[in-house]
Amino acid sequence: MSEQQGYQALAEAERLLARADGDPASAHAAAVSALQSLLLVRGETPSADTVTGLVEQAARTDDTLLDFHAEAEVLDRFNPAADAAERAKLFVDAARARLVNI
Repeated sequence: MSEQQGYQALAEAERLLARADGDPASAHAAAVSALQSLLLVRGETPSADTVTGLVEQAARTDDTLLDFHAEAEVLDRFNPAADAAERAKLFVDAARARLVNI
């Protein structure tokens, strides 16, 4: 996996997030893709397929991501939740902000 794949995953997350307002099922995939992008750019191989698992993995190098643990659990358990797009946006924004600073 490469850094370029990480940035491609972020672009995919943003595309899915744009779709999530009309299709809440896309929100979970957007959050997963955003967290995968962050891990890939950091040179890590994503080892989970849930938002919660990816948050826990990414938090090993950035413990501030644990602030989103409860949101991750909601996306994993209640997909698609009525507010899934808003929850997914937290992860896309967090990944984007962190990638700008790398």
